[in-house]
Amino acid sequence: MNKKKIAKIMICVFLVIIIAGGCVAWAFLPHPLNYDIKGIEPLGIDTVEIAETETDSVTLRKKDGKPYKIIFFSDIHLDGNNKTSNTTLENMIAAIRKEKPDLVLLGGDNVTSAFNSKRSHQLAEIFEKLGIYWGGVIGNHEGDNPYSIKREKMADIFSSYDRCIMLKGIGEIDGNCNYAINLTDRSGKLLETVFCLDTFDEMSDELRNHYDLPEDSRGIDGAHENQVKWFADKAASIKEKYGEYTGVMLMHIPLPQLGEAAENEENFIRGSKGENVCCTSFDSGLFEEMKKAGISAAYFGHDHNNNFAVNIDGIELAYLETSGYGSYGLHKKGYPEEEWLQGYSVSVVSPGKSTFEQFTYYDALK
Repeated sequence: MNKKKIAKIMICVFLVIIIAGGCVAWAFLPHPLNYDIKGIEPLGIDTVEIAETETDSVTLRKKDGKPYKIIFFSDIHLDGNNKTSNTTLENMIAAIRKEKPDLVLLGGDNVTSAFNSKRSHQLAEIFEKLGIYWGGVIGNHEGDNPYSIKREKMADIFSSYDRCIMLKGIGEIDGNCNYAINLTDRSGKLLETVFCLDTFDEMSDELRNHYDLPEDSRGIDGAHENQVKWFADKAASIKEKYGEYTGVMLMHIPLPQLGEAAENEENFIRGSKGENVCCTSFDSGLFEEMKKAGISAAYFGHDHNNNFAVNIDGIELAYLETSGYGSYGLHKKGYPEEEWLQGYSVSVVSPGKSTFEQFTYYDALK
């Protein structure tokens, strides 16, 4: 073999080593956000305190006698792209400063893509710096990347922070965030309970077989039967303790009842449909238990181009306003900014009354 051939081979081997080494190095980088977290000023409000915490519930007490204000962000997709992530965070923080909520709840698909441990901590640090209580659920895109942390790990990270009220729930129940948030006034009277349920990611073959679904059925998961039983039991115990109450639900993936209702847009009570509803293919009985428990509304994320709501048997099934720029949406389809759906949702809870509104950043933050 002549010297030129040897030299070429050595160069090729060297390049392969460099590329492989670069890939390995990239794989072990933390991929953090570059947002200026240290520069965040606290809101400076002190309206809520934790009155009681159990394995599967947390009770908040409103100290100032005013209504609760909850702000929801969903599908923020902090995926490591600093440009879109920073835009998302800037708008979220601006919305929080404007609304001055008592509680922030996340609707899932919060910190996505590969190597998201550091970003999960950073998102938590942002809320801690703001000095606000926060919680919510995780979605189907946390943990679906082979190089991301597991969904259980993300729930562990979030719940380790002082002002995070997210609970993993009872260990025997499927999922990583099944818990209830009791909102009480300063006298301890219950105003509303927010039930948070994990809806997982892809449906397992075992579950598909359990419901006798065809192989080509939609593969998105949803609430499991033991979660439904937990919810029914928990709702009953809360009613026994407090008497009649108003309850709402928060989960990432929509119920099949929303998908059925969306086939006729005459069912819409507000909002619009920009894509087909991506809901689970099976009915675990959750909607029927919601009716028995007196649930008034259920809020979902997941579908970025939908922000409509329907009312079925007295229960409002509603999309949360999508909040992030890191994934698909109208902003990537050439629509003008005034038509983008990115924004947030607000619920105001007072004795005997709960209101829900959706806002786009474009309209709310002018």
